[in-house]
Amino acid sequence: MNDRGNRTGKAAVGGMTAIAIASMLVLSGCGGGAGTPADPAKDQPNAGEQTTKPGAPAVDTSPVTLKVFFGTGFEDKDIQNLIADPVKKKYPYISIKTYRPGQGTSIQELIAAGDTPDIVFTWNGDLGLFKELGLLEDMSGLALKHGVDINRFEPVVLDAIRSMSNNKELAALPFAVNFNALYYNKDIFDKFGVAYPKDGLTWEELIPMAEKLSRIEDGTTYRGLDPENINRMSMPLSLTMVDAKTNKASVNNEGWKSVFELAKRIWSIPNNKPGTLNATGRTQFMNDKNVAMLPVQNILNLGLEAAAAKGLNWDMAQYPSYKNSPNVYGHVDTHIFSVTKPSKYKDQAMQVISVITSDEVQLLSTRTTARLSPLKNTELKKQLGADMAFLKGKHLEAIFKSTPAPAPTFSLYEFQARAIVQKTFQMYFDGTDLNTTLRDAEMQVNQMLETSVRK
Repeated sequence: MNDRGNRTGKAAVGGMTAIAIASMLVLSGCGGGAGTPADPAKDQPNAGEQTTKPGAPAVDTSPVTLKVFFGTGFEDKDIQNLIADPVKKKYPYISIKTYRPGQGTSIQELIAAGDTPDIVFTWNGDLGLFKELGLLEDMSGLALKHGVDINRFEPVVLDAIRSMSNNKELAALPFAVNFNALYYNKDIFDKFGVAYPKDGLTWEELIPMAEKLSRIEDGTTYRGLDPENINRMSMPLSLTMVDAKTNKASVNNEGWKSVFELAKRIWSIPNNKPGTLNATGRTQFMNDKNVAMLPVQNILNLGLEAAAAKGLNWDMAQYPSYKNSPNVYGHVDTHIFSVTKPSKYKDQAMQVISVITSDEVQLLSTRTTARLSPLKNTELKKQLGADMAFLKGKHLEAIFKSTPAPAPTFSLYEFQARAIVQKTFQMYFDGTDLNTTLRDAEMQVNQMLETSVRK
C-alpha cells in the first residue's frame, strides 16, 4: 500500500516541473522475457511523418509534449531513467512535462485551469476519484491498437483495475505492484538475545517476540513491533470501511473486529505503544533505530538505502499472516498509468505507456529501484534489486513467499472514512467495549456519507 493521504489533492507538496529529455538510456536484456532494445537509428521516424510500419497504427510524429500527472510517489531520477529516457530513445518526438499535486496543481485545479494531463499515474484505490472527474475510459482498444499484449500482466493485477469500473473496463495499465514484508533491526535482536524472525510466522507468533524486545534500556525505549496502522493490518482480509456498491459503512463486522482486537493486543504490550496510534513507525525504524520489527509495504526504494548507509543493520522476513489467511501479505496495490479521456494525444500517450510497460523498462525498474513488476515473467521478478548494492545478501526471497489477496472495490469516500475509523479505534484502545466502538464507527461513517454523497 502507498501512503494514501490526499496524494492527488492540495495537501501534497510539489509543483510543476518540466523535464528536458536529451540523453538515451541503453537498456540491457536478460533471460526470461527481457528482450534486446531495438536500434533507435533504425526505428526512429522523421519529425512530422506518420508511422506506417506493417501492423503499427499511423501516428503523427510531429513534436509533442505530453502532460503527466504523478498522483503518487515517483522520484525525479526514476522519472528520467524509467520514463523520459526510454521514451525519447524510441519516440524522439515525444517529450513530457510532469505535474505533482501541490498548491495550484491538484488534479482538480489543473482541470479547472484547462491544463488536463494526458496521462495520470496513481494507484488502483484512487481510480474512483479520476473516474468521478471524467478522466477515465476503457484502454483495451488503445492497447490493442498499439500492440500491447495485456495477457503479459498478472490477472489479479488487471482484476484490481477492472474492479474499479462498473463495467469491468480496463481504465489503466499497471507499472508496478506493491508488496509487504517484515523488516527487522538485527542489532536490537542481538542486544536482547532474541532469535531473528523466520518466514511463515503468524501475527500471534510475533507477539511473544515483540514482548521480549519491548524494553527500556539505558534511557532508550525499544519497541518490539510496529504494525503501522489498522488499515495496513486489514489489507490481507480485503476489508473496506465503505461498501462501494451501496456507499454505506462496512465497519461493524467480524473482519474489522479481528483487526481491532489484534491491533490493541500489539499496542498494549508494555513499552510498545507508539506516541500516536495508527501513525507509521518507519522513521523510528529507519532513523531512530528503536523499533525492532516493522511489517509494512515495499520500502526498499523509500529511504531504506539511506538508513542502511547510516548504520541500520537490517534484514527482512515474510510478512506475518492471519491464521485463516496464510501466506497473504495484503491486497493487490498496483501503481498504474492511464491515458486520460480528454487527451488530444491518446496515441502518443499510449506509446509512452507501451514503452514503460515493456520488458526492457520493467527489467530496468526491477533491477535499479526494486519495484515489483506486474508482468507474469517470473525470471524478471528474480532480478529484484539486482543493481542495488545495499540489497546484496538480504533475504529478498521472503517477498515471494506470500501473495496479495484480491483488491476490494473502493468507494470514492473510503479515505474520508479512514480518519473516522482510526479515531474510534482510540476509543476502543482506551477501554470502550469493542461492539460499542464498532457501532459508533459505523454510525459516524454513515453520517459522513449522508452528507458527502448528497454534495
